[in-house]
Amino acid sequence: MPAELGILLGYLAASGLLFHRVLGDLAGRATGVVASDSSLFTWWLGWTWYAISHGLDPLVSTWQNAPAGVNGMWNTGVPVLGVLLAPVTATAGPVVADNVAMLLGPVASAYLAHRCLVVVVGPRWIRALAGLVYGFSPFVIAHAWVGHVNLVWSVFPPVVLWASVRVLAAPRRPWLAGALLGLAFSLQMGLYTQTVALGALALVVVAVVLAVSAPRTAWRRVPSVLRSLTALGGVVAVLCAYPVWVLLAGPSRPRASIREATETGADAANLLIPSPLTAIRPGTDALAAQLRVYPGEQGSYLGAAMVLVLLAAVVLVRSRAVLVTCVVIMLLAVLSLGTTLAVLDQDTGVWLPWQLLVDVPLVGQAEAGRLAPFVALGVVTIWALALQHLVRPVPDGRWRRLGRATAAVLVLAAAVTWVPGADHQGTTDASAPAFFRAGAPGIAPGTIVELVPRPSQDWVRDGGVPVRWQAVAAFSYRQTGGYFIGGSERFPVLHDGEIGPFQQGILDGGRGGVAAARADLAAKQVGAIVVVPDHVPDPDRALAWARTVAGDPGRLVAGSWVVPVR
Repeated sequence: MPAELGILLGYLAASGLLFHRVLGDLAGRATGVVASDSSLFTWWLGWTWYAISHGLDPLVSTWQNAPAGVNGMWNTGVPVLGVLLAPVTATAGPVVADNVAMLLGPVASAYLAHRCLVVVVGPRWIRALAGLVYGFSPFVIAHAWVGHVNLVWSVFPPVVLWASVRVLAAPRRPWLAGALLGLAFSLQMGLYTQTVALGALALVVVAVVLAVSAPRTAWRRVPSVLRSLTALGGVVAVLCAYPVWVLLAGPSRPRASIREATETGADAANLLIPSPLTAIRPGTDALAAQLRVYPGEQGSYLGAAMVLVLLAAVVLVRSRAVLVTCVVIMLLAVLSLGTTLAVLDQDTGVWLPWQLLVDVPLVGQAEAGRLAPFVALGVVTIWALALQHLVRPVPDGRWRRLGRATAAVLVLAAAVTWVPGADHQGTTDASAPAFFRAGAPGIAPGTIVELVPRPSQDWVRDGGVPVRWQAVAAFSYRQTGGYFIGGSERFPVLHDGEIGPFQQGILDGGRGGVAAARADLAAKQVGAIVVVPDHVPDPDRALAWARTVAGDPGRLVAGSWVVPVR
C-alpha cells in the first residue's frame, strides 16, 4: 500500500508540474487556452451540484437555451465528475472544481493504466512508469492544452485493456468480470458518451483479432464471454436505462448528424510528427503547422522512437500478447484516420474503413481521431512488455547482460519523446463581472434572462464565456442563449440558442422591428434583459435597444444594466 500511495503522489506531482500556472489562483484562472471550453465544463460541473441540491434532473437543463433547454447526454455534461467534485463545487465554486478536475484527470488516467496493466505486466515499477507515460501521453496533453476535462480523464482505455484479457483472451470469473465492465461502461457514460462507443468498437476489434488468430481457443471461450456479456448487459440496463433514454429520445437532442464524418479523422502525418506541445521536436514545427487540425486535436503522435520499440518487440519478444496487441494497434490506428487518408492536411482520397461505420448508430457520430488514446495505450503496453523482457533475470554472460541493459535504457529513452514541453500549458482569465459574482441581484430566481452579450458557439472569440458567469452566479437565473449541442423543430442541429429578432437587433447595432423583438422575448418567456457594458462592442446602442424593446429604462446594478421586460 505505501508503494501504491507513492505512485499516486508521483502522478499528482507530475500533474501539478503540468498545471502549475493555475495552482496559485484556482478560482481566478482556468486551465486550457480556450476560455469557452473551460467555461462550458465549469457550467456543467456547477449544474450537476445545483441540480442535485435542488432536486432537479442533472442530465437535462432549461438553464441554458431556455425555455427549450439542453440535453446533457449530447453534451460534455460529465455528471460523474459533477458528483465526485460536488463538495469542491459547493464550498469553493465551479471554477475551482473545473481546475481540480483537470488536475486529477491525468492522475486518474495514469493510475488506472498502472493498475489495469497488471493483467499483462508483472513488475510494479514498470507498470508505474507505463502509467506515467500513458497518463501524460500526447493525446492527454493536447486536450489538457485546450481544456477538455472529459478527454483528459482518459480512464476508459485501461478498462478496455483489462477487459481484453479478463473477458476475452483469458476469462476469469466471467460473471464478476462482466459486471465490473458494465459498471465501467456506465461510469464512462457519465464522462463522455463518445468514448463509450469508441471503447465498444475497440473491444470488437480485439475480439475479432483473437478469434482470427486462434479460432479454436476463441470458440472454447464463447460460453464464458457470453456470461460476461450477460452480466454487462444487466448492469448497464439497470444503471443506464434513463441516461440512454435521454440520449436517444430525450428533449433538445439533435435531429441530424452533429458533425461531418469526413472531418473527424486524424492526420496520418501526426503519427510521426509531434505537435508544438511536445518537448522534443527536431525541426518539425513547420510540418506540424500543416496538420489538418489545431494542436488541441493533435493527439495521435507516436513518434519514430516508440514505433521502433514496437517493431523490435514484435521481433525480439515473440509473445502472443505482443503480436495480438500490435495487430490491434494497427487496426485502431487505421480506423482513427477517418474516412479517407489525409497527410499534412491534404486529402489523398484513399478509402479507409471508417467509412463502413459512418451510418452505425452512435459510433458514426463519434470522432475517429479520438481512438488515439486506445492506440497510445496499446503502444505503451508493448513498451512495458519490451522493458519487462529486457530486465527479466536470465543466465546470460556479461556482454549479453550489458547489451540487454543498453537496450532497456534505449526503451526507456523512447518514452521521453512523449514528454510535453516545459511550459506550454496555458490558462485563461476565469473571473466574472461583479454583477454575477454578487449572484445576479435584482433578478428573481429562475427568471429567464436575455443576456447581452449572449453566449454562443464562437469559441475563437470566447463566445461561451457567459455560461460561466451563470455558474458563478449560482444559477440564480435562466438564459435563452448557450453553448451546447442540440436541436429543435426548426434547426436539426444547434450549437447555441436560436437568434431571434431581439438579438438580431443587437447584432445590427440597435436597429430592427420593435414589435417582432417584443414578440420574440414573449415567446421565450423572458423576464429581464441584462446588458454587461464592459463586454459589449457598442454598449450604448445595445442598452438603448434593450430599453426600447422592454419598455423600461432599467437600472444599473453592480456594473450591469438590468432591464425588466414589461
